[in-house]
Amino acid sequence: MIKVVTGAGASGKSSFAESLLEQSEAKRKIYAATMIVWDDECRARVKKHRQMREKKGFETAERPVDLGELFVPEDGAVLVECMSNLAANEMYREDVGMESCAELRAAQAGERILRGLRLLAEAARDLVVVTNEVFGDIKLTEEETAAYQRLMGRLNRELFSMAGEVWEVVCGIPVQLKGKKEQTGAAGTELAAGQNKEGKESLHMKFITGGAFQGKRDFAEQLLAREGVLEYETADGAADPIEAAYSRKLVVNVQDYVRRFAGLEDGEARERLQEFLDRLIKENPGAVAVMDEIGCGIVPVGREERLWRDLAGEAAQTLAACSRDVYRVTGGLAQVLKGGER
Repeated sequence: MIKVVTGAGASGKSSFAESLLEQSEAKRKIYAATMIVWDDECRARVKKHRQMREKKGFETAERPVDLGELFVPEDGAVLVECMSNLAANEMYREDVGMESCAELRAAQAGERILRGLRLLAEAARDLVVVTNEVFGDIKLTEEETAAYQRLMGRLNRELFSMAGEVWEVVCGIPVQLKGKKEQTGAAGTELAAGQNKEGKESLHMKFITGGAFQGKRDFAEQLLAREGVLEYETADGAADPIEAAYSRKLVVNVQDYVRRFAGLEDGEARERLQEFLDRLIKENPGAVAVMDEIGCGIVPVGREERLWRDLAGEAAQTLAACSRDVYRVTGGLAQVLKGGER
């Protein structure tokens, strides 16, 4: 069976995809890594993913291009991570000619990738493919960017059509888009409503995410009104000091609080972020926290913007895991990802 896992950057897709591969009864499990390691940032990302795979029994195979040439042993299962890297590698590989226009290179790359996926699907007992939601970027005037996004859109449509199961991971919570619904919540990926990340005593925090300008704050205020909370203070990450987040009932623009750490070195940034989250969860457990989902787009060019996006994804996963109720708001409509009204 083909299983596809999609979602924004730093949403928890990798951990969930690995849990799906672990569920396979295949004797050998192959992790097909598509990233080309060319700088320290890539090396750090690879190191992080290798640590995630430790003691899981996966065999790692580097496959940045020519996916169909991956050797699949008898009774083997394969995890391909991820489509966004593979698409870029195939679109810009020098051995097939860079003189063609972007649209032609993207079309040819798509044919090679889809052919490879079909070969893997035939050879593997189970195939898990990780892809990305890279469609939130608005800079479509650049030919290369637009061609790449169209390529990713084509790959996702074909993958979703081929797959028996399709999952979107939002803030670490898997949401099934296709397949048997009774399989929701793979092991280790979703906490029961009301538990914090250690599975201890219930918290009362509510976490709301979604794209910009979708009505998240209005929905947060509606939740508070339903609880009879009509007077409260608001902490705004775009304007207020960090200390305000530890005591005020409504905390909005959490992504802007997170952005304050993105100018630091990676290690210090993550340490400061964890301190912020620990205090927020411990000192303000009854808060309603609202955060923009900023990972659905092309990976930013600037290092600080890339780190901000990663930190925001990690923060969202932590807040979702430590909240009793988690919602995603789109166009003013709220989807319950965890818990819900009581």
